Amino acid sequence: MKDILGRPIKDLSRQEWWGIPRREIKWYPQIDYERCIGCGVCLITCGRTVYDWDFKNMKPIVARPYNCMIGCDTCAKMCPKDAILFPPLGYLRKIRDNAKVVLKARQKLLGIKKNINSLE
Repeated sequence: MKDILGRPIKDLSRQEWWGIPRREIKWYPQIDYERCIGCGVCLITCGRTVYDWDFKNMKPIVARPYNCMIGCDTCAKMCPKDAILFPPLGYLRKIRDNAKVVLKARQKLLGIKKNINSLE
């Protein structure tokens, strides 16, 4: 299956994010249709096929919310009318800290370093 731009659609909702089931994390865009001008920038800039397009109303639809990458808000930053909303940064930081992301990332990098050193 492909989106309207011809990109393959994957269901990323079953994946885990640092050990947390993706569906337990409420990080995805919401659209304020009062502000939305239907420019399509959100659809075009999202590389994870979160959006579909309603051609009748010429507006985006959040079709696959759990495909949204945790922490990514590119679509909101690109929106000329600030019509794309995400949870507050505090929510993201709480998820990061509860999942021990910093510790796990550091451990992963140390493991990579160890593998590189063993090849030398």
